[in-house]
Amino acid sequence: MSNFKTILIAIFVGFFIFAVMIFSGIIKIGSDTPANTPQGKIVVWGTFDGPDIQKTLETAISDNKNLTISYVYKPRDAYAQDLIEAFANGSGPDLFIMTPDMINKFEKFALKIPYASYPRKLFSDSYIDGADIYMASDGIIAFPLAVDPMVMYYNKDILSNAGISQPPQFWNELFDFSSRLTTKKDDGTILQSMIGLGRYDNVTNAKDILATLLIQNNNNIIKRNDSGSIFNYTPVLNDNSVSVAGVSLVETILNYFIEFSNPADSAYSWNRSLPSSQDLFTGGKEALYLGRASELFKIQSINPNLSFDVTQILQTQGVSTKRTEGDIYAIAINKQSTNTTAASSVAGLMSSGDNEKNLAINLSLPPALRTLLSDKPTDPYMFTFFNSAIITRSWLDPNSAGSDAIFAELIQNILSNKLSVSDAISKAQSEFEQIVNQ
Repeated sequence: MSNFKTILIAIFVGFFIFAVMIFSGIIKIGSDTPANTPQGKIVVWGTFDGPDIQKTLETAISDNKNLTISYVYKPRDAYAQDLIEAFANGSGPDLFIMTPDMINKFEKFALKIPYASYPRKLFSDSYIDGADIYMASDGIIAFPLAVDPMVMYYNKDILSNAGISQPPQFWNELFDFSSRLTTKKDDGTILQSMIGLGRYDNVTNAKDILATLLIQNNNNIIKRNDSGSIFNYTPVLNDNSVSVAGVSLVETILNYFIEFSNPADSAYSWNRSLPSSQDLFTGGKEALYLGRASELFKIQSINPNLSFDVTQILQTQGVSTKRTEGDIYAIAINKQSTNTTAASSVAGLMSSGDNEKNLAINLSLPPALRTLLSDKPTDPYMFTFFNSAIITRSWLDPNSAGSDAIFAELIQNILSNKLSVSDAISKAQSEFEQIVNQ
């Protein structure tokens, strides 16, 4: 896409954000008083780390000398609780960074932008399809900033030594690759693994892998009913509307996942005695690793000598629509902010044009704006991340820790034969219903 068209769309988006503030009464026109223009101090909370984030925010508002901004980094494991406590005592930030797993609890704190002010079509045309998760029935919850998709890292040396010129593209190809990429002792001890699949406890990103498989097969795990209620969520993990030979699609997915930890199966490449899949990959003993784009620098830092590359995550063969799961970061306006004029202005600036581009560069993650994603970077890793961002979808995880425990129990119930696959799914469905309503 031409630079002119990119700039034109950015200006168009900016115009509508400004219109939002006028139509919603945040900015009043017809007066020359300074209070009608963005000014004062804005505080932003988020889990983005690094000093460049503050600089990026300051650059975004550099044209407005009456406006200052302060970014507060919060560790991800404490972020949600810190936000809840801050909102409860009235000391919450003016703006806060959200991920889809926060929507259930934090939508009620966000100043929603009505579609009469910011049309649905403009939002959908501006951001990736997966960003629609921030569109409630009664307005826009937050403005997308960056995307952290699930991708597939692969050890180039292991593949080359096995005579494999290209990594697999489809999940079913793993059955053909296993005997060439997994090496074992005579007693069955795994010396080198093809891929970390089949268990939950030592498979890094196990929940995200399962979510990817489900989303690729049109099961979004949690469904939001378009009724305007911020708590109107329905778990759909046990959706049996699609089945193959009498076996539900979800059962088929779970049966596939656990095959890789079954010593009697030809795909056997994982067991409980192995370290985490991330550790095994960075140690040079795993051919394929499913992880986040944001893990790139960690992998490089752990083993600078590791010869690896990255490609899009495996897809379901025969399905024309590509999908991967991932986090879509967005910026939300605190509806209790004492300076919603300035907060809305900053949110609009950060989620459009060069400011979103600069933020994405500082985060080393792809942006959420379509116009920016159309301009592919030359860096081979980022090229893959950009393409993966376009096909990224998220799900309405109602409680990150709670859902993690549910998926862990689901897999363990199947592996231990404590429950049948269908009964394990039903139990997980009931547990999701409980945490959705908490």
